[in-house]
Amino acid sequence: MKTKQNKKSGFTLVELMVVAIIVAILAAVAIPLMSGNRDRAIATEGQAGCGTIATGIKMQWVQTGSFSTNSANAESLPGIVLDDLDGTYFDHSGYSWVATDGNDYVITATSRDNNVITMTVVAGVATWTGYGQQ
Repeated sequence: MKTKQNKKSGFTLVELMVVAIIVAILAAVAIPLMSGNRDRAIATEGQAGCGTIATGIKMQWVQTGSFSTNSANAESLPGIVLDDLDGTYFDHSGYSWVATDGNDYVITATSRDNNVITMTVVAGVATWTGYGQQ
């Protein structure tokens, strides 16, 4: 005697809902972690650009004993090419500085989406304020 076999293939609604819930939980955990990484990337790029400007300021002070009066022109500093300051979040036009001597200066970096990072150097000691800083 033949038996009727009724095989159905596929996923049940419960199985699909479990998968959807797992994906939602993973997304809820991953999205905040990724935005934190972006914040750190912006802060790191801004700090690197400020460090490049600081090196140029020190080099100019050593070579000439004075500073450029045009802080909007990073190319006026020795050893700096504008491409050195162009990155994902910042470009060369976003950097400005005020320097009083080789040990005291303030460098401000403004990103393309207006995040601001400031490097203040007093007596050769740097402090950071602004986006992503604690």
